[in-house]
Amino acid sequence: MTARTASIRPVMIAILLAIFVAHFGNGIWDLLLANCLSDVHGLSTESRGLMELPRELPGVLSFFVICCLFFLNEVRLAAVACLLTAVGAFGFSQLGAGTTFLTLSLWVLLTSLGQHIFMGTVDSIVMHTARPENRGLRLGQMRALCTAAMLCGAAYIWLKWKFNSSFTIDYLLMALALGAAAVLLFAVRAGGDFPARRSWKECFIYRREYKVYYGLEILHGIRKQLYLTFGYWLMVNTLEQSPAIIGMVILIAGVIGLFTQPLIGWSIKRFGEKRVTIFDSVALSLLCAAYAFAPDLFPRATAVYIVAGCFVLDNLLFAMGMARTTYIARVCGERHGEITPCIYTGLAINHVASIAFGVAGGIIWQAAGGPQLVFLIGAAAVIAAGLLARRM
Repeated sequence: MTARTASIRPVMIAILLAIFVAHFGNGIWDLLLANCLSDVHGLSTESRGLMELPRELPGVLSFFVICCLFFLNEVRLAAVACLLTAVGAFGFSQLGAGTTFLTLSLWVLLTSLGQHIFMGTVDSIVMHTARPENRGLRLGQMRALCTAAMLCGAAYIWLKWKFNSSFTIDYLLMALALGAAAVLLFAVRAGGDFPARRSWKECFIYRREYKVYYGLEILHGIRKQLYLTFGYWLMVNTLEQSPAIIGMVILIAGVIGLFTQPLIGWSIKRFGEKRVTIFDSVALSLLCAAYAFAPDLFPRATAVYIVAGCFVLDNLLFAMGMARTTYIARVCGERHGEITPCIYTGLAINHVASIAFGVAGGIIWQAAGGPQLVFLIGAAAVIAAGLLARRM
């Protein structure tokens, strides 16, 4: 073991522990938000779509926050992100029935801002600390760790909701977990692996050779809503499933994901980003068709099993987005200082598309009286992503 390896090992253990705790808390948020907005606050489908504006807008705002905090390295940024999320979760825990849409939106925005900053930062930490030839593999291992944390969150929800149905307790636990992660990350002394930035201008990068990556991020912004918003809403609003059932489905997906995510990381290294992204596109287009038509073509009980199965597969395929991260790191080449700015620029572009489709999708669902058109539009987007991936 070299001196550098010996010195960095405790640092990475602390970072990994913080990432695990943070994803446990964020898993609680993802699992409960749709049910809380429906059961406690009584949001309609159209209002749920509009809630995507404050939930996804931080994907754009995080880019500007990163520019303002250019003097912080990736570990410190992750600590700030966890702190913001903890404050947002605590505030959200204090809201009850009758809370105005504006108040709900403000607390969702703050929580989501922390989550989005954290999201890009974790990938950047992996890209900077892994050897170039092992980035896909290491990213897969990191995602498996995050899945294990969210798996613990799903298990907690599944068991806890059998005996207690208080959303307040859950969001307070989330705030505590993110607060603990922030403390851990603030205590870490790491900086040598991360390039220093001298001004906010170094946080914004756009080059012609990155345009395929940015195009894929736009289309992924649409694809993301199919799972995070409309897939959940289909389970909660159309099929009327409880948090316990959704927690169990995510638990199943998480157990499988512990094994498939390192495998996806290996497949990126073995087959390349292009083939993995094209496969992802084909598989997702089939899932979109199942989401769209299963509730109408099958009896309720059968439709629940089909959609739950799609939900599990969708969760697993989500990890194939790692191919975009390793692709942009490879394209950046020796320009290591551009990796983090590129990831955050892509994240901002991704969320502009995500916000637009989230709001439009809620309106379309409400107007059409069902989910078919929303998921068919999503299918067109993932097919377009597959076609664009041929230029990777």
